[in-house]
Amino acid sequence: MKNVLSFVLFLAFIIAMYGFAFASAPVSDPPGKKVFVDSKCQTCHSVTSLGLESKKKKDVSDLSDVGGSLKADFIEKYLLKKEKIEGKAHPSNFKGSEEDLKNLASWLASLKKAK
Repeated sequence: MKNVLSFVLFLAFIIAMYGFAFASAPVSDPPGKKVFVDSKCQTCHSVTSLGLESKKKKDVSDLSDVGGSLKADFIEKYLLKKEKIEGKAHPSNFKGSEEDLKNLASWLASLKKAK
């Protein structure tokens, strides 16, 4: 009886520790958000819905709902100056890798205001 009780307590401890390990694991940011921050997009843009504010400029474009009107493939082309918005190309050509561009465009396209 004592061995059974010890085994049950040991098993409960293992299950509890397993649960705590995953509960405290940090949630990683999407790769596109990392590209946004690492590429210093916050110099000219913000995503206020996620708490990403421009650090240098006050009158910046908020991209919190950019995915509500633009698709990822268009965003990719726009960042490469192959497309225009209201007759204007993006001020700077994206300098990251193709994978970073895809991650950034996909992440931006996912930004939509909750309804």
